[in-house]
Amino acid sequence: MKNFKKCFYCKKNYPLFLFNINNCTYQVKADKGRTVSCRFCSLKRGFELGGYMTKEDNKFLFVEASKIELIKKFLIGK
Repeated sequence: MKNFKKCFYCKKNYPLFLFNINNCTYQVKADKGRTVSCRFCSLKRGFELGGYMTKEDNKFLFVEASKIELIKKFLIGK
């Protein structure tokens, strides 16, 4: 189970590639260098909010995005 992680929101175990990479300087060791929510939950949340959060120049920004852009972000992961 080293290559699996539990999503914080849906509580399901997924392989690590279904989590985006966490670029923050402070990380919890149990997160294994990945975000706390899986890509499915991130996509679902992006549809609800109409965008996603990103970090640029040590500031968090909300980026409004269409559903097509959110799906591309889900598939590519960047």
